[in-house]
Amino acid sequence: MIRIAAIEECERRISPQACRMRIARSIGFVILFLLVIPLLLGLVFGVPLPAVFTLIASTFLLQAAAALVGLSLGQHPAVVLIFLTSVAVAVMIGILEVCDLFAERSLFIQRLLRKIDAKMGRIDYLKHYGALMLIPIIWIPGIALYGAPVVAWLFQYPRRISILCMTAGWVIAVIVVMAAALGLVRLAF
Repeated sequence: MIRIAAIEECERRISPQACRMRIARSIGFVILFLLVIPLLLGLVFGVPLPAVFTLIASTFLLQAAAALVGLSLGQHPAVVLIFLTSVAVAVMIGILEVCDLFAERSLFIQRLLRKIDAKMGRIDYLKHYGALMLIPIIWIPGIALYGAPVVAWLFQYPRRISILCMTAGWVIAVIVVMAAALGLVRLAF
């Protein structure tokens, strides 16, 4: 059996049982938000199974623009928003957990975190706004869904607050995409 060095390091720092429990918990949350919740929502809202998997895959590929796929499948905007948000939360949790797991092994990352922490103390708006800055960061192309959790992790923002802020930013981004697709933005201007 091939062992990942980060898992071995985790087992050295804390007990093997606690390390396995941490990994299992992380995998459980990702599976819950990535598959279980969307499948249950599909049952509740009568979304066909292929459409559920299409929404999941399109969220991975297109991020907030996956709302266009959901709308083109004839789904109600609220259903699309719930589906995409569930998948996005799974991605956020997964990325944060992977960062935690591999940072314990990398001396380079540990040095980087110390440098960021030192510089962060000198920048007032980072202290003042903190995790709230993740709300607009998740809108930035190139960072968006995959980069925002890394930014939250690098700045060592509290995990739950970070996920809430990123989710709020994600919801706003998806609503803007859907509004543009439905022509609401054109009506306002």
